[in-house]
Amino acid sequence: MDYLLCLLIYMLAALTGPLSRLPGSRKAFDRWEEGKKIKLLLAGYNGARNTGSDVRAAEIARQAREVFGQENVQVTVMTMDVPSMEGYFDPDVVLLPFSSLFPLDLWRACACHHAAVLCEGSALKSTFANALTLFLCEAAAVMGAQGKPCLAYGSEVGWMEPFLEKAAGRLCRDTWFITRTEGSFAALKKLGLKGHAGTDAAWSWDREIPAEEAEGLLRSRGWDGKKPLLGIAVIDPFCWPVRSSLFRWIRGILFGDLSGQYDKWYFFSDSGERRAAYDRYIRGMAGALNAFLQKHDFFPVLLGMEALDRKACHDLQALLDPPSALFLSQENDARVMTGILRRLSFLVTSRYHAAVLSMEGACPVCAVSMDERLYGIMKELSLEPYLLHTDDKDLEGNLQRVLELALEKREEISARIRGRLPSYKRTLSEMGAFMKEYIVEGLKDPPPGREASGR
Repeated sequence: MDYLLCLLIYMLAALTGPLSRLPGSRKAFDRWEEGKKIKLLLAGYNGARNTGSDVRAAEIARQAREVFGQENVQVTVMTMDVPSMEGYFDPDVVLLPFSSLFPLDLWRACACHHAAVLCEGSALKSTFANALTLFLCEAAAVMGAQGKPCLAYGSEVGWMEPFLEKAAGRLCRDTWFITRTEGSFAALKKLGLKGHAGTDAAWSWDREIPAEEAEGLLRSRGWDGKKPLLGIAVIDPFCWPVRSSLFRWIRGILFGDLSGQYDKWYFFSDSGERRAAYDRYIRGMAGALNAFLQKHDFFPVLLGMEALDRKACHDLQALLDPPSALFLSQENDARVMTGILRRLSFLVTSRYHAAVLSMEGACPVCAVSMDERLYGIMKELSLEPYLLHTDDKDLEGNLQRVLELALEKREEISARIRGRLPSYKRTLSEMGAFMKEYIVEGLKDPPPGREASGR
């Protein structure tokens, strides 16, 4: 199915150039003209109650309106669920729904916008779903075929399956990538694509609830108002990638068992080995945290940064000895989640954006990472001694050691975070200036549209 989706995207991209140049195509393929508002499309994984993805989209939209002037730009954000996103944007930002069957919806959206920003952090990688990368590749290819500027903003480039790596190199050749880390930039260069290293788009997010409100919520869930707060953000690292399977979908409908379904014919990866690995991860986390909490009088706060983290949070909470608070993204928007994160005294996370959003308060961080995202930020901050991996064979013992070391060195960790924050924000500001220059220049002097021929 992923191969068929890739082929469909090649076909749509190849048809776009000739169609956009036909006489009478102006109505279907909107082009910018001097004096018109720039119609800017933000394409990414939004509306799934993923706190990090939603914050990124909100900040890119805010920054675009700031650098272009809100009177000069009309921002449209693609989302899988409009109601879950409405509170993040000004009223004149358009929320455009799409489904997991996206090719035609995305093609039409690209046709009627003048420029696009790929706002997904995990842009070119097979870690989560080939379909997600192909979604972004389609946006890049269709915009390129029309001669319209397309920019990937604070994006990650990592390992891809061979067919997808080949497709990304061809379909994204007209897109400029601002990568999130130097490691991603090195991976981008290997693909032969254009870009430069930047940072994540969430560093400027400042719309958290007030400290008093955050403390009130914590008190309502068992905190005594005195104990230091230990934040814990867990995931299921072993259910990825999501893959498409018509056979699994049809069998599920016939036998009434659609367990493991993400949406339609997309399913999470599943096997006895994966379930055992997940159990080792959750039990390893619980064992280390219980030992730590027995020695140190923290109040544990579990944070489900994405809707999909609900099960992992409940499974861990059931294994923790002391009472704990739980905040899930389905029930708490990014303002609440950020407010809680910035009230923490200490954080253990398998979620990249839990780390990013906590750092405004210089919160000491230990990371248990499933891929290169947390590795990248911990390396940038010279915090590799506090980094572990979700498949660590002795996660419990190693995490106990890391937690004790981090507690001992917490002032040093906080100082490193505090010292690095200004450079992240400065880089993000420079990215905003680049976005404006790149898109304006691309609109005034667009390259000729090219068909995605596969050559």
